[in-house]
Amino acid sequence: MGRLDGKVALITGAARGQGRSHAICFAQEGADVILWDIGHDLELCRYPLGTEQELAATADACRTHGVRVTTALCDVRDAEAVQGAVDRGVAELGRIDALLNNAGISSPTGLSNRLDHDQWRLVLGVNLDGPFNVGRAVANHMIDRGGGGAIVNTASVAGMRAFYSNAAYVASKHGLVGLTRAMAVDLAPHNIRANAICPGTVRDDPELDSRMMVEVAREYSLDSYEETFVGYHLLPALVEARDVSRACVWLASEDGARVTGAIIPVDAGMATK
Repeated sequence: MGRLDGKVALITGAARGQGRSHAICFAQEGADVILWDIGHDLELCRYPLGTEQELAATADACRTHGVRVTTALCDVRDAEAVQGAVDRGVAELGRIDALLNNAGISSPTGLSNRLDHDQWRLVLGVNLDGPFNVGRAVANHMIDRGGGGAIVNTASVAGMRAFYSNAAYVASKHGLVGLTRAMAVDLAPHNIRANAICPGTVRDDPELDSRMMVEVAREYSLDSYEETFVGYHLLPALVEARDVSRACVWLASEDGARVTGAIIPVDAGMATK
């Protein structure tokens, strides 16, 4: 028996990295999954984004656990496309019980007095407008079917403290922390819980096709980047994607039934150091 048997979860940014890890962990716990990713690059983002082929690989990995899987290419900034993809997912799998707002970007970086408007809007669009668009569509579905459900937003330690030359990302994740708390208040009458996780530096894992850490290091011209990032943590280790996934499973399951409005660091002590 899995902790999520009979549940359906929508996971954005599922093609690789933490999103793939979340999808596999949810499938292992018995959840049917609706998996989204953008499927193409964005001009101002300085690293490649999840592809359709990577999303298909995530879906195949989930199916090995005997669950139902459906996929969609969706830009979370597009509210109309988001609503259509939610509707199609519900039509295929019947309902959505849990949402993992995982899609996000960390590029372009830059100083608050140097970023141009288009760079600012890209990061805010993906990292804050996206969770708002998806969260609104899914919450209204949950309400329409009688209430109940769990929303988990992927914020960051950057939602709890600032970092040099990362103004848009820091602002977007602080905004997502505020949005999470507002959602928790607004949706509590419908028995819908909203929480945020704040990962620290997550190790790249070839099995997950993840590359976030190396891309962040490239933006800051770091050489011994693993050692550098470990130095930001109280515990002498990088965070593993599965560490974050386990927190998501807990929040989406009955184990987290009395948890809402929480901002939970999974950061090896990074926010405290």
